[in-house]
Amino acid sequence: MGSDVAGLVNYENVPSTIATIISSKLATLYELDTVYGTEDLWRLLEINTVDNYNQMVINRAQESG
Repeated sequence: MGSDVAGLVNYENVPSTIATIISSKLATLYELDTVYGTEDLWRLLEINTVDNYNQMVINRAQESG
């Protein structure tokens, strides 16, 4: 999706895993540094991925419905 849009920029100084969690507002950088561990990061990424996929399915169903 994002790669189809010209002019978007990537996070250059933040790993994409961390940037994804912060930009999706599932955790702050402070929380990732102090509260959550690596396993929590992967769980949050899974939650974000599933939520985004399910929203895409809903959007497509509404567009074709």
